[in-house]
Amino acid sequence: MEYLARNLSAIREKIAQAEQLAGRPAGSVQLCAVSKTVDHNVIAAMHACGQKIFGENRPQSLRDKSTLLGETGLSWHFIGHLQTNKIKYVYPVAEMVHSIDRCELLDQFSEWHQKTDRLCPVLLEVHISGEEAKQGFGCDEILDVINRYRNSEHLDIRGMMGMAPLVADAEVVRSCFRRLHELFERSRDLHGPAYRAEHLSMGMSGDFAIAIAEGATIVRIGTALFAEDGG
Repeated sequence: MEYLARNLSAIREKIAQAEQLAGRPAGSVQLCAVSKTVDHNVIAAMHACGQKIFGENRPQSLRDKSTLLGETGLSWHFIGHLQTNKIKYVYPVAEMVHSIDRCELLDQFSEWHQKTDRLCPVLLEVHISGEEAKQGFGCDEILDVINRYRNSEHLDIRGMMGMAPLVADAEVVRSCFRRLHELFERSRDLHGPAYRAEHLSMGMSGDFAIAIAEGATIVRIGTALFAEDGG
């Protein structure tokens, strides 16, 4: 699986270039390898190449893969839509959940902390694409949501996540990311026990360089990492 090492090296170089072009410190952007369609043996091989953070979008897959790879020291992020009856598969193992898209999940995560005494770090998903199929809090409500929960003793909210539309026009993508970054920066005024604007998760294989230019601290890349032809 030599292609995995080549792909990882190429992506890291592109991230470094994007950081430099944006005038940001080297290493300021984390890479989340989206492993949702990847066998656990391939994940183990990518981890051996030096990649630590892996993102899954199905609760049962996260449960199963984290069990199979439990002794390897991987950091698991959950990046998919989460139903309340599937929290039990995610909460105990995820080191971050990117996709908190409604208050019901925040309430449930609060209850899980009270049951387990474990705080699970989360990001609030904001609907920036304009596509009806996408989930997330509205841009006009996200700051009110943060204000509502920021003093909770049972939540650990570390920022926001968003997805741009899949369009060819880079300026449309850029404007979506820029809007989310503006909200992220405004949210700094709402820091509290349960909230701090630490991470902004945006950008995937096709648009991560734009996302970094607009302030992303985590990029979620799958195809360009795991495809044998580098995507």
